[in-house]
Amino acid sequence: MKQLLATIIALFIGFFVLVSSLFFAVGLSIVGFIMSKSHNRKMKSNEDKEARIIEGEYSEVTHS
Repeated sequence: MKQLLATIIALFIGFFVLVSSLFFAVGLSIVGFIMSKSHNRKMKSNEDKEARIIEGEYSEVTHS
């Protein structure tokens, strides 16, 4: 009888752990998906700002 009760309790705890980990995994996946989309938008806006900057040496050009 004790073995049956221990088995039932172990199965219940195992099931609870699996279900809770599934909820955490799905929740974190959704949060990661949302954060990646917002991160991509920020990176695109930064690329647009950086595209207007010309890096390199500067030399004056005079028109005569």
